[in-house]
Amino acid sequence: MGAVSRTRFGSSRFKAAAWSLVACLAIAGVACASASAQPPYEPNDSLLTGYGPLANNSTYTATLETVNDVDYYYFYVTTQSSAQLTFTVTNLGGGAASYTEVFAALTDSHGDYVASLADNLEVADYSTKSVTLEAGKYYIRVENDGSYGESYKIVTSGTDGAFGEYSAIQAQCAAATAPVATYQSQLAAAEANRKKAEARLSAVLSHRSSRRARRRARAKLQHVRETVAAEKRSLKAAEAGQKPWCFIPQ
Repeated sequence: MGAVSRTRFGSSRFKAAAWSLVACLAIAGVACASASAQPPYEPNDSLLTGYGPLANNSTYTATLETVNDVDYYYFYVTTQSSAQLTFTVTNLGGGAASYTEVFAALTDSHGDYVASLADNLEVADYSTKSVTLEAGKYYIRVENDGSYGESYKIVTSGTDGAFGEYSAIQAQCAAATAPVATYQSQLAAAEANRKKAEARLSAVLSHRSSRRARRRARAKLQHVRETVAAEKRSLKAAEAGQKPWCFIPQ
């Protein structure tokens, strides 16, 4: 039988691994990873690379790794009426400076400010904010005051549709688009009838037809014009029903 190779507890290699494990376990809520592993939600430094969609009743823990690091997270509100959302942001500390504050803000899909979620949040402090939002895509922007290495935690909660899936928005858009197609077809048919009625009236007048024939041709044209106007109003209302669903970016 060959010799069995054993690693002594006192070896420097084993000690290094042991201390790495202890340090890893000492950081609550932060997943252990190798030095080369990418942070869990990166890259999320812009609206285009934001992490998401965030889920309801969930916790997200991350770190602002550089001086200029800004983290973005996105989520959807998918309810037909407004939804209430609550965010709790906690400064977990650990930054390069002894005194580092964390800031978090809510923005719309264009990055425009909607509300503050955490302002001048000091180490070990937390901020809980509730907001009421209409259907749409929103972002959370997290940054600090110029230091780096600060860790933070975001906890989400909300009413139905507060943190929905984009598929729900797509379904609403499809449902709103169906009547648009119908009214477009009906308007096209009404426009065709209007042209026929105009041609008929022109022919009646040019042939000096009877007064009765002229009266009937004018009445027909008026009726068709009213139908066209009604179809245009219906189409406009149907197109309005596509908002905001068909204009929410993925």
